[in-house]
Amino acid sequence: MKRRMGTRWTIIFLCCTLAVPTVALMMGYYTGEITFNALKPALLTGALLGLAHLILRPILRVITAPLGCLTLGLFGMVIDVGLLYGCGQLVEGFTVPGPLYAVLTSVLINVVCAVAAGRK
Repeated sequence: MKRRMGTRWTIIFLCCTLAVPTVALMMGYYTGEITFNALKPALLTGALLGLAHLILRPILRVITAPLGCLTLGLFGMVIDVGLLYGCGQLVEGFTVPGPLYAVLTSVLINVVCAVAAGRK
């Protein structure tokens, strides 16, 4: 069954939007009662990251293709982590707690997108 391109983009956008607060919850960065207002900066960062994954990531992957070949594709992880840090800087009230958080978020996004959207 062939998927339409719009469905794939929607899945990638939703994966990015939900991965940021999910990793924060898994790593215990939220203490006390979890409300929408507490998750709002993380959801906004995730939505911005989703747009960056759809627009900027393909451009950056093409530009850095030689580095990707030298590192056997691991430089793509550096791009994803950099996008997360950049999006975190643009949203008020959200900071990336550390590199482990950024790497886990990137891994979660890539694994879910690979399975659900068929992204390589």
